[in-house]
Amino acid sequence: MDECRAQRAGYPLTIPDALLGSEAMQRACATRNFREIFRLVNRRTGSSHADMAAAIGKMTSSRVSDIIRGVRGIRGQEVIERVADGFGIPGEMLGLPRRSWEGSSPGNTGAPDNSDPSLKPVVDSDSGARTQYAMDNPRSLDLLAVAGLRQRVQNLDARYVSEPSTALIAETGQHLGQLAHWQTYTTTYLIRRDLYAAQAEASTLMGQLVWDASGRTDHATARVHFAQAEVAARELRDPVAEGLALLRTAFVALYGDKNPRAGLVLAQRTAATVQGSSHVLGGLAMLHAAEGYAMLQQRKDCERELTNAERHFDQASEVDAAAYLFSLSQFGRLAGSCFLFLNNASRAEKYLADTANSLRDGSKSHAVVLSNLALAYIRQRKLDEAIAALYAAIDIVERHRGGGGLNLAFQAGRELKPWRDVPAVHDVYDRLMNLMAVVWDGKGSVA
Repeated sequence: MDECRAQRAGYPLTIPDALLGSEAMQRACATRNFREIFRLVNRRTGSSHADMAAAIGKMTSSRVSDIIRGVRGIRGQEVIERVADGFGIPGEMLGLPRRSWEGSSPGNTGAPDNSDPSLKPVVDSDSGARTQYAMDNPRSLDLLAVAGLRQRVQNLDARYVSEPSTALIAETGQHLGQLAHWQTYTTTYLIRRDLYAAQAEASTLMGQLVWDASGRTDHATARVHFAQAEVAARELRDPVAEGLALLRTAFVALYGDKNPRAGLVLAQRTAATVQGSSHVLGGLAMLHAAEGYAMLQQRKDCERELTNAERHFDQASEVDAAAYLFSLSQFGRLAGSCFLFLNNASRAEKYLADTANSLRDGSKSHAVVLSNLALAYIRQRKLDEAIAALYAAIDIVERHRGGGGLNLAFQAGRELKPWRDVPAVHDVYDRLMNLMAVVWDGKGSVA
């Protein structure tokens, strides 16, 4: 047993060198195709889903099953590192720094020396150097430099769900600047194609970040970025990327402008754009169209769109281009919001309580669910339950400062006004004021 294999052997589920060096595993790792990586480990080592989950840590066997079926994906850097360590995959193969167990010698990953160089993954340090070289010498730009930048944008996007947007804006802006610089020099089709893909992803992310960091008030800047993403997606002829930018624009109309008619039109445009391309994104568009109808008090239309959304999700396949956007909590979160707008708090409570019980991730969406659940309890005069849900929502918002959860938490606070003399409600108001101090500085800008 060579040194690298000996170092790997002590890890929870160390896959054999033969599998590690296979073309299928190399290709899956180089492209970060975790569905294929998990499938190969499951089928070629005989490891159960429970074995794989235990090796990775902080993961359930059901999530492993979802990843293998393509229902869920892996994007967070910390989770990718756990996969590498749990399975004994050298960092270089997944575009990570050398793992602690690899030692200081140059990595023998178990792959054959004559492996296809086109499958070599983008390593963080190499990618940074390549990107800087391409910035200084833009005419030397190649596909690996673009792939490295795109990977970093995707890592930022994965962090968005649980980190303050203000912490991500500067780096995302830097990447957008790099893309614009490269666009002026690029002539080859393949590189220009990948630049458009990176532009669509980075512009969509920047629109989200700016809007979220502003507490969902800077609608104009968010729309500019989403429009840029749409243009890039159309150049790429990618209906899914275009549809995602449209759907984000619909969010601004629905939750920022409070203009359900405009939001409804944009959600319907999204559904039309992705028709035949993504049932996941089509289902999400239907969910937000349902919310637009609910805001307009059109109950039958709302319920029809909720049903249409479920049909889309039922037809979603494991190879759906937007599969990474789907989670089982989305239907309950949006259906609960719909019934709040329709003044049916008891029905909203059922959807939201079930969804809140299924979530443990402390994400921005989790805070939205809890804040809406607090509103459902308040409107049924269930004071103790409302305070408990609102406390849990504030705990999450304090960590990531998400604009959606923040606004709904303050709305719940306002609706507690009839109980303002109750000591527990006083405590809630204190927490809300402390939350405001954390999120906003004295000049009214995001801290």
